[in-house]
Amino acid sequence: MAAAIEFKLFAPNNKAATLLGSFSKWDEIALEKDDKGYFRTKIQLEDGIYQYKFRVQSQSPCFELDEWVEVNDPYATEIDRTTNTSTIRIKAGE
Repeated sequence: MAAAIEFKLFAPNNKAATLLGSFSKWDEIALEKDDKGYFRTKIQLEDGIYQYKFRVQSQSPCFELDEWVEVNDPYATEIDRTTNTSTIRIKAGE
């Protein structure tokens, strides 16, 4: 049974963000930005193990203006070091 799993990223200074993951065959999913600076979406996922990352349209002086940069979830509790992606484990819908 699939459950709605929320993905969110605090990135108040970035222009846009997307989510990529094994659950979407690495196709980008647009995230919506709220008034507190969080980008978020909910995805219906079955129990299992999934890899994912975020892409942000950076406004940082460390990158070209509006350059898209891939980042791992800063709150991920597991990172796959071989693929450099965040890992989420869904069990019993959580």
